Amino acid sequence: DDLFRKRHLREKVEEAVTHLPEHHRIVFVLRELEGKTYEEIAEITGVNLGTVKSRLHRARNSFAQRIEPFLN
Repeated sequence: DDLFRKRHLREKVEEAVTHLPEHHRIVFVLRELEGKTYEEIAEITGVNLGTVKSRLHRARNSFAQRIEPFLN
C-alpha cells in the first residue's frame, strides 16, 4: 500500500512538472531537481537573475496547486 502511494505520488509529481509552461519548467527542474543556484540558472537560461526568481516563484506556486490534492 505504501509503495503504491509513493509510486502514485511520483507519477503525479512528474505530471505536474510536465504541465508547467516550458520557461517555468526549465527553472523549476534546474533548481528543485538538479540543485542549481539562481546564478547558475540565470547563466544556463540566459535570463537575468530577477527573471529566474520570478519564474521559479510562479513555477512553485503552480506546481503546489497541482500537487496539493494528492498530498492528503
